[in-house]
Amino acid sequence: MKNIYILSCSQNGGIYQYSFEDGRLTFIQKTPLDRPMYAVIRGNKMYVILREIDKITHFGGLLSFDIDENGSLINPTEIESTNGIVPCHLEVTDGEVYVTNYLSGNLVKVGEKSVTHQGKGVHPERQDAPHTHCVVLSPDGQRLFCTDLGVDKIFIYDKQLNEKNVIQIPSGSGPRHLIFSEDGRYLYCVNELSNTVSVIKDFTVIDTVSTVPEGVGESYAAAVRIKDNELYVSNRGADTISRFFIKAGKLECVDHTACGGVWPRDFEIVEDYIICTNEKSNSVTVLKSENGKLKLTDEKIEMECPLCVLKGEEI
Repeated sequence: MKNIYILSCSQNGGIYQYSFEDGRLTFIQKTPLDRPMYAVIRGNKMYVILREIDKITHFGGLLSFDIDENGSLINPTEIESTNGIVPCHLEVTDGEVYVTNYLSGNLVKVGEKSVTHQGKGVHPERQDAPHTHCVVLSPDGQRLFCTDLGVDKIFIYDKQLNEKNVIQIPSGSGPRHLIFSEDGRYLYCVNELSNTVSVIKDFTVIDTVSTVPEGVGESYAAAVRIKDNELYVSNRGADTISRFFIKAGKLECVDHTACGGVWPRDFEIVEDYIICTNEKSNSVTVLKSENGKLKLTDEKIEMECPLCVLKGEEI
């Protein structure tokens, strides 16, 4: 059995711990928190960002928990400010925490330094200002890659947040989330506004593919995962999980599978299963990969505003 953690982003929400076995989620316990947005697990610690802790500045918050041998979250730290509005993603390396604050358009090394982007993009509503969305560590552990949905760029920093490079993404794309290939040679950028994935090598976009079929109405690409030379993307609006084969770094679309809910913001791959958080239908669904195809199962739980799902250790 695996420990699974799901974040419910409501004032009465928190982090729900489940065991997961044979495609079934079994509730264990809840750690109450006010509007948790995103979390990562590093070793035996979980780091969590909260949407808002200060009603005057509207800044978000950061705290961490130890994870005990049963997967329980214990010893919470004091909540620190993220020094920005609507934190939505974080990275942790060498004990240092980096947070992207979407509405204030800044990347913060918590407790030390903040850098704020400048400019805007072509979309009149979604790109009126910088909107930092995601920060990930490079495979060699030396650089931080930060997407900015508002200005169509990926900014590259050292660990002291000194800018080292910038990758330009096609205009109007709205870069959201990043993931490196398993060999570290390619970077994949999910673009929320254009419903595409850009393939990047040596700081240059070498290909861009759609995450939805032609004719799909309003939809916004969201989360991305890689497993066994396949890349997966969730699509909010189309309400699907798209699957791509990775061939020489580039992507070949395989299929689009209904996620069983509305607005699949995040998902996690656990062995042959995908656990999907559906924000607007207040539900968590499970899909299974079987005989080369991805299929929706009958497993479903109700939860208010599920935004993020993480897998922990074996129980």
